[in-house]
Amino acid sequence: MTRTVAVVGAGASGLGCAVTLAQARPVVLVDRIPVTGGTSGWHHREIRNYTDRARDLGVEFQLGRTAIRWSDHELHVTGPGERAVVPADHLFFAGGLRPATAANLGLAGDRVAGILPASVAEHLLEAGVRLWSNVAVLGDGPWARKIADRARKLGSRIIGIGDHVLWADERHPRCVGWSVTGRDRVSAISLRYDHGGPGTRLPIITVPCDGIVLAETPMPNRNVDGAVLPTAVDVTFVQPIAPTECHARFANGARIAETWLRTTREVDAV
Repeated sequence: MTRTVAVVGAGASGLGCAVTLAQARPVVLVDRIPVTGGTSGWHHREIRNYTDRARDLGVEFQLGRTAIRWSDHELHVTGPGERAVVPADHLFFAGGLRPATAANLGLAGDRVAGILPASVAEHLLEAGVRLWSNVAVLGDGPWARKIADRARKLGSRIIGIGDHVLWADERHPRCVGWSVTGRDRVSAISLRYDHGGPGTRLPIITVPCDGIVLAETPMPNRNVDGAVLPTAVDVTFVQPIAPTECHARFANGARIAETWLRTTREVDAV
């Protein structure tokens, strides 16, 4: 069995793992985009420093390649016009987070255009695309306020639905059920409140909007066959919902890697 360790995800968490592991083991770091940084972005000063540290420690970068399968201590990756296998005795999966989907949230109603996960909305807004006149931001996860601020700068009115939505122009508390109405595109979201106490039932509130952003508490993004379930063999998942700051995520990844090295009795080398 090889002593090499594979890390999938070159954001702050993955870099934290790679820098720590590389002080004791050969490390291969894989990410589907051609630069490090993940959601923090390559321009982030700390990301560049972490990347330089990893290179100095001999981490092998395989950027612009997608990990597709983990099986029998082999990580299968693909890139433009090629496919390769990385032998490794352990996989650290730091694939980041994704917004909860409409199915995860139980969002019922018409299947229409205009419903976007927060991660997609964020990229479009960063490009300066004005997407809505009145947008409902469903949830108060880590993307919510950033999306609201960027959309507002582009001329959108923000409707916040959640427990902590002070950043919104129109606010509604978290509900127990929601549904979408519209023909080709979203025209409204209906909010159902039925927790008013014994013998009471609050009415359904219909809120006009031309778009919905799914920005609830994020969920782990796991898309490598063989490294999806918590019981995956020889896989350590590094996908914390918190912390969200770049340096704190790096430190968290480093702690997880150090704990693993301790179990393999190699921590003295770190």
